[in-house]
Amino acid sequence: VAAFWLGAAAMAAYALYLFFFTERAITAEGVHRALGSYGSPNNLALLLERAAPLLIAQLALGWRAASGRPWMRAGNILRALALAVVLLALVLTFSRGALLLGMPAALLFLAALQGRRMLGFGVAALAALVGGILPLLGTERLHSLLDTNAGTGFFRLRLWQSALQMLVDRPWLGVGPDNFLYQYRTWYMLPDAWREPNLSHPHNIVLDFATRLGIAGIAVLVWVQVAFWRLALTLHRHLTPGEARATLAGLMAGMAATLAHGLVDHAFFLVDLAFVFCLMAAVVANEVDRRPPDRV
Repeated sequence: VAAFWLGAAAMAAYALYLFFFTERAITAEGVHRALGSYGSPNNLALLLERAAPLLIAQLALGWRAASGRPWMRAGNILRALALAVVLLALVLTFSRGALLLGMPAALLFLAALQGRRMLGFGVAALAALVGGILPLLGTERLHSLLDTNAGTGFFRLRLWQSALQMLVDRPWLGVGPDNFLYQYRTWYMLPDAWREPNLSHPHNIVLDFATRLGIAGIAVLVWVQVAFWRLALTLHRHLTPGEARATLAGLMAGMAATLAHGLVDHAFFLVDLAFVFCLMAAVVANEVDRRPPDRV
């Protein structure tokens, strides 16, 4: 887990260096966007939005474990620096999916774990935060999201229509892993969506599993999510407050961000995203296995 957030922080620092001191960035829809070593700022945001909730949870919920332990206090200083770098780089990606869906979902989940009062405070704080973020996204970038006749919103709706038709035509096995691009631009792209023919996934987690693997893919996704949340929430209730419980909360918040942002973008079928997804599941399963049956 530490290697994960340290790696994410290193990528964020590299992205900031490229953004401020080189021309390695993308200017699109009226904003200058950080991307690090990725080909798209959205891919950088997908990584960082999984690491940020983990760092927030470890810092906000694991502070009791650090009292009286100098090495843990030093670790929290490192986490705080990493979180600052990750959040700054995440904001500079100007990823609407991360800033308006992924991170709000993660933060609301963390607030909900602390009770209804904290959830209400979290909703109010997020409303104010989103209100401050919206102007940063740029008028043109926001307009393209809300416009269903052109721009991002228009192409996303057309893409989902095509993906649904793809699933109807191949319900049992789908089109196969990594074949979406070739099927989409050859057979399923709608005529008025011709400006974006090179889309390699349907920008939706359910449709992604479905078009790659068929109905069985949807079943696998549901099964994994049900198993993850059942085990993780039960384990969370049994753990005492401290570093382990805070880490578990952060991993669950990262999964919440995965599902929320996955409604409109990648969620699993990329090497780094699959690694983080499996890391979340593996840590939960490992902690459950380490505890007596009557504890979980």
